[in-house]
Amino acid sequence: MHYKERRGAIVSHNGQMGTSATFLPFLLFFFLLLPEMAAADGSSKRMAHGKVGGTIGAIIDYNSRIGKEEKVAMEIAMEDIYRKTRMNFVLRTVNSERQPLRAALAARNLIYRHKVQAILGPQTWEEASLVAEIGSEAHVPILSLADSTPKWATERWPFLLQASRNKSTQMKAIAAIIQSWQWHQVTVICEDIDSFKTGVIPILSDALKEVGAEIIHFLALPPLASSLPEQLEKLRTGQCRIFVVHLSFSLAVQLFKKAKEMNMMDKDYVWITTDPFTSLAHSINASTISSVQGTLGIKSYFPENELRFQDFYTNFRKKFSLKHPEEDNHEPGIFAVDAYDTVWTVCLAMRNGNKWGKHLLPNILQQDFDGLSGKIKFVGRKLVPANVFQIINVVGKSYRELGFWSEKAGFSRTSDERTAFNPSMGSTSFEGFVIDLFKSTVEKMPYPLPYTLISFNGTYDDLVKQVFLKNFDVVVGDVAVVGRRLQYVEFTYPFTVSEVVMIVPVRPETSNKAWLFMKPFTKTLWILIVAVNVYNGFVVWLIERNHCAELRGSLINQLGILIHLAFNTLFSLHGGKLHSNFSRMAMVAWLFFALVITQTYTANLTSILTLQRLEPTVSDIQSLQNSNAYVGYCLGSFVEYFLVETLQFPRSNIKKYDSPEHYAQALRTREIAAAFLEAPYAKLFLAKYCKGFTKAGPSYKVGGFGFAFPRTSPLVYDVNKALLNVSESGQLLRLEDSMIAAEKCVDMDSVDDISSLSPSSFSVLLLLTGGTSSFALLVYILCRTWKFQETCLGHKTIWALMLAVLKFWGHQRKPLSRRVIDEGSF
Repeated sequence: MHYKERRGAIVSHNGQMGTSATFLPFLLFFFLLLPEMAAADGSSKRMAHGKVGGTIGAIIDYNSRIGKEEKVAMEIAMEDIYRKTRMNFVLRTVNSERQPLRAALAARNLIYRHKVQAILGPQTWEEASLVAEIGSEAHVPILSLADSTPKWATERWPFLLQASRNKSTQMKAIAAIIQSWQWHQVTVICEDIDSFKTGVIPILSDALKEVGAEIIHFLALPPLASSLPEQLEKLRTGQCRIFVVHLSFSLAVQLFKKAKEMNMMDKDYVWITTDPFTSLAHSINASTISSVQGTLGIKSYFPENELRFQDFYTNFRKKFSLKHPEEDNHEPGIFAVDAYDTVWTVCLAMRNGNKWGKHLLPNILQQDFDGLSGKIKFVGRKLVPANVFQIINVVGKSYRELGFWSEKAGFSRTSDERTAFNPSMGSTSFEGFVIDLFKSTVEKMPYPLPYTLISFNGTYDDLVKQVFLKNFDVVVGDVAVVGRRLQYVEFTYPFTVSEVVMIVPVRPETSNKAWLFMKPFTKTLWILIVAVNVYNGFVVWLIERNHCAELRGSLINQLGILIHLAFNTLFSLHGGKLHSNFSRMAMVAWLFFALVITQTYTANLTSILTLQRLEPTVSDIQSLQNSNAYVGYCLGSFVEYFLVETLQFPRSNIKKYDSPEHYAQALRTREIAAAFLEAPYAKLFLAKYCKGFTKAGPSYKVGGFGFAFPRTSPLVYDVNKALLNVSESGQLLRLEDSMIAAEKCVDMDSVDDISSLSPSSFSVLLLLTGGTSSFALLVYILCRTWKFQETCLGHKTIWALMLAVLKFWGHQRKPLSRRVIDEGSF
């Protein structure tokens, strides 16, 4: 009734202006709009070139970010259409200032004065409903860019089309988030203008009921939101702290700023935002983003990696920055993309058929082409609903993309993937460790087992329930054997290590070892070095003592000189003044040995002192619990239940991640102190990130991974037997090794990786110096024994001495000769 009263004030049944007393302010608005429309008509400048295509009207709120993006996107679309079709279309835009009456007057002026064949926009349902009334009476298609359109609206106004993706599906995505966290009560904050009329809130209520949750409180805010402090105070004192915010961007910003002032943005509160706010997250400026930290949001998804969008993106940023330098961010969002696609839809319909309005509607409904936002096709005068939504989390100076949700596939890491353990499994390609293992198991079966692989993108619990519901015959995936799942399925023999391990970053070790200087050599080598030095010192001392008075004296004095001589050579590297060729021969080998040993020791010790020794940042579970640290786990895994029920971590301190990259980033930035992973995931993670992370603390025994069959299935026995055959043949180990080898990286060097040098590294050098000294000592003793002292100490070369020794050894094998040896011959 309220709407019909407004309608009677605007138009009479014959389509002309009414004569009531309210005509005067409308007339005033009408004349105010004329100069704006004339100034907005920039498209007509191209009419001198190319073929004339027709005139399109647009009603936009110039003051809002959405309106700014839509206007620039529409202008780019007109330029692209002219460049590709050589047809000139005129675009006339009007500023509605988000006022329904102003939008209605603009629509009438566009239709009856400027003869537009279609009108695009406006953004709100209040504006769109009034414009639809005028457009339907004049048989001019109205392509609404409002978030949602009630089901009855297209029946009431036959020329109304919803040109934006229907956002009602996102309510199911929000319900899925509520279900994944096992929340049961939520508070909804919405605008009292559009939310109930368009049916969005009833859709959310129904979606929540399907997942076992309910809306316990509604907070409907007026556009000015003057009573925000009082309303938020009621929410703060209430029991429910899970809030779903379905507000326009400007009103949501006011809400979050006030909530932050009231300390309602900390970790005790959960804020989930819908598309009207989240899809403008890219435009949040620095002064605002601090107020929305931690919020979770549902964002319309469109493919940004396609070439068409990249061209549009470049043009949009350039033009938007010139027209709106006051904006901090110049990137386009879903509203700009929808506006661009809508202009193309209308222009193609005009090009392909009669340009007059009464024939344009069927042409628009028949359009079927690929736009920037996806397939452009109308069903029941509504654009095909969005089926993929992006989940984001506002963190720091921007937002982080957490994953995707679709009604068909549920949650996923990307718009087309499944799980971390089988990353390449999709709708047409099935690869990975588990798939290879299943195929090997089937080959070991005693009879043929035909099968068809079908992808599933829901949670692991939902996947197991599909077998119970008889949608699947068996689950082949990285599904953990968990007690609560046994009520639905029967698992096979676990084919992976049955453990949950803790992964933590590493840091330089802070402890110092007093005996670190001994690390370059092993204990055995140290003993040999001491023994060789003492032995060489003894040889030189024994040979030289008859030529040097300093080497004589008391026993204690000679012992001290011997030790000094043995170790002084290591550091002085000079032989001093020697008198015997025997001692010189031993000293040469000794000095060479000392030079190599000292240089090697210095190099190895330098490496040890330069490289850091690493240790885990966390050593046990107790330290995590005592410090109230945050920990992470794999999205969809049973580990969440294990952390809460078994390890007693508060649920608020547990965060979920869906890829190794996200784990690594969270651990490096100290967002979490540790990650708890099932053993196969841990192996893959450490193989890929072996430089900065390690296992720590105890390992916890769990069920491992297994294939899931219906309860009492006769196949389980044969599959278990085949699995054991695969394991016993070594094929399972080879599959695991090949999986890990694909992620292998080079370990970081550390002290433990630098081996202490053993005697085998210096075997030749030890034999050389020891053998030379022993040879010199042996010849010296022989010369002393056979009184060859003077001959041996003569001026002949050492080679003559060696010849004499060889002759002497030769005489030992023959009868003793009576030949007299000339002592002077040497």
